[in-house]
Amino acid sequence: MAAVALATSPLPKKLRVGLFAASAAQPRWLVEAFAKVAASDFAEIVVIETTGPLSSAPTGSWLWNAYGALDKRLFGGAADPQALLDLARYIPHHDVKRPLLELDLDVAFALDEIDDTRLDGIARYGVWRFRVDGTSEVVAGEPLSRSAVLARLAPGAEPRLVYQSWSRTYPLSVARNREALLAKTAEFACRALREAHRSGNAWLEQCKVLAATPPEPPVSPAPILKRILTRGVQKALNVEQWFLAFRWNGEAKLSGNLDGFTRVMPPRDRYWADPFPIEKDARHYVFFEELPFRAGKAHIAMIEVRRDGSWSRPVTVLERDYHLSYPFLVEHDGQLYMIPETAQNRTVEAYRCIDFPLRWRLEKVLLEGVRLVDATFHRAADRWWMFANGAAGASRIYDDELHLFHAERLLGEWQPHARNPVKSDARCARPAGRLQWRNGALYRPAQICAPLYGAGLSMNRVLRLTPHDYAERQVERVLPAQAEGILGLHTLNRAGDLTVVDAFTRRGRFA
Repeated sequence: MAAVALATSPLPKKLRVGLFAASAAQPRWLVEAFAKVAASDFAEIVVIETTGPLSSAPTGSWLWNAYGALDKRLFGGAADPQALLDLARYIPHHDVKRPLLELDLDVAFALDEIDDTRLDGIARYGVWRFRVDGTSEVVAGEPLSRSAVLARLAPGAEPRLVYQSWSRTYPLSVARNREALLAKTAEFACRALREAHRSGNAWLEQCKVLAATPPEPPVSPAPILKRILTRGVQKALNVEQWFLAFRWNGEAKLSGNLDGFTRVMPPRDRYWADPFPIEKDARHYVFFEELPFRAGKAHIAMIEVRRDGSWSRPVTVLERDYHLSYPFLVEHDGQLYMIPETAQNRTVEAYRCIDFPLRWRLEKVLLEGVRLVDATFHRAADRWWMFANGAAGASRIYDDELHLFHAERLLGEWQPHARNPVKSDARCARPAGRLQWRNGALYRPAQICAPLYGAGLSMNRVLRLTPHDYAERQVERVLPAQAEGILGLHTLNRAGDLTVVDAFTRRGRFA
């Protein structure tokens, strides 16, 4: 009887959400955020109340307006996330005409500059707001841009942090930085409301209290223009490349100056990155991404490395008409598979080796219609796990958000984790190689993607890994020795006593 009752019991009712704004005109990213909420199975928009008409008049000084127009022209995308739309027109809602206290709201979302104290007491989970900037961080040259959803649970209370993410700041453009930041932030309302629907007030009350201290508006865009000029000169005078490095004695601690490593430098017309080694018949091979600059896309190449420090000539082993990188290797049931990054094709593809090391055949498309990078596989006791980074919404940035998938078999049906994305932080989300066991604990290498992509390696101890929960803790960071010309590190792998990494450097263009 208990099983029957459980099967027929109704799902929790949808959260009732109200939107309140000073203007009916709201930016596209925010309208899209609440359109997703309205289409969800855990929340509905009950009422939209605005106190002012549509308005598209520009604000700010003439200097900022002039800079903004030029910035959008040079760096902006096709769709402006800040273009104004009519909030009520584009978001499905009930449009209930009753006094606020009679709306039976769960959440009151306050938008733009509206005084949210007038909303006190009308929603059982309080008054929520977005916090996002993306301009002041660029002007100040800050490496990270934070965005969040805050909830003030009671009148006069400090807001609580119900969702937060850190992104790498794009230092040369406010338009590009805000485009990526807002595309990701548009997902936060759904994520926070989904958790509130699942866990209720107990979850909200354990969220971190955060003082409300909005940033001061920047005075001038001059620092950005200076940065653009400096970067232009730097690019003109240098070739920027990723290269490979390998070392025998795999248990030795990795340092940022690559002590003990043999460096494998590519020709000046390409870079080599994402190395994955494998040992076969006492010989060691390294598969990696090779990107010729003029081609605009990469393929997978291979070299053999030897204990005397020498290596063979690179050979192309897998090429498609779309970009390939991060050639993850996994041996399973007597077969060797390569699962390269194929995000440009919106797939995760598994290739089986049919003649080692040169011939590979597509065995199965594991996932379709997804934009995932650096898929990293781990076999646990009862299932396979896939760690991969995805771009939020329509964003072009893959560095911030870690997603998990699981399956009973490597070539089986992959299911998304219940709490995807399980991490949203450019400092330690994106995979950087195979997971490693050390002293009985499991560690996940991740890329540090701030202030630059591939700025270093973060080692994270996995604390919980289940279909419904994931937790990890950063225990170590390896930063490149910039004084010695090593400007980045972002992949670490081992095979036996061979350790391989990739590193970033600049070489004089006219040397």
